[in-house]
Amino acid sequence: MKQRILVGIVLLLLMRPTSVLAQFIGGASFTGKDSLVATWSGKGSALSFGLAALGLNPPSLQNLGGVVQLILGSSYACRWATADDRWTLIPNSEAEADGLCQVLYYRRFQAGEHPPYRFRWFVTAPYDIRTYVIANVSGVDTASSNGGNGKVLTAKGVRTTEAGDYLMAFYANTGTNNWTPPSKMGIAVKNDYGDSGPSNFPNLATQAWFYPAGSTGDKAAMVSGRSVEWVADLVAFKPLYRIRPRIVSAKNPGPIAKDARAR
Repeated sequence: MKQRILVGIVLLLLMRPTSVLAQFIGGASFTGKDSLVATWSGKGSALSFGLAALGLNPPSLQNLGGVVQLILGSSYACRWATADDRWTLIPNSEAEADGLCQVLYYRRFQAGEHPPYRFRWFVTAPYDIRTYVIANVSGVDTASSNGGNGKVLTAKGVRTTEAGDYLMAFYANTGTNNWTPPSKMGIAVKNDYGDSGPSNFPNLATQAWFYPAGSTGDKAAMVSGRSVEWVADLVAFKPLYRIRPRIVSAKNPGPIAKDARAR
């Protein structure tokens, strides 16, 4: 009997979603509370999560932006995904490949937030969910998506409408190859699998940059070695207030931690 109970406890622990924290510089007034990233990994058809693990609770979330990146080991489950009603689907952010899909949600946090937030996709599948807390960002400007198989992972270009719009490119693939990030985009969070990060999709990367108004062009990341299944999304957000442009020729251009580690 004791052995059965022990085995049951071990199985329960293995089935629990795991989480990991990382951090990148996501705003002109970085405070240490904003610009945090949490990743939950597991297998199932739903997940409820809060942000206490990030050290954030109401009212400290007020006026910060939030982005949820949902990656599923399914070709089609993202079509059926539903979010907590406080989160809004980012238009045109659903991307699909063979056995892999991705979809994005956002919101501007309020002082009276009451986590947890629940997301469902109605099909039992491996998942990695990243939650980004971003400073100085309010609503979505525009978005694009793409997916396929190959060595070039292309997030389709979008058009920003304000100087200083915050541009983020989200990539996921099923390989374990090295990344070459898009040109002129800093690495926000890149492949933290080696630091106890996402377990289901070893290669996840997010690039970010502040852009002037106008067309951004496609943003292509690359992997070395064999071709892989991949999905990619490019999203531009409107800042809460105008963000002063950074110097393009800077050694480490953009407000990005070059190699954000899991914490």
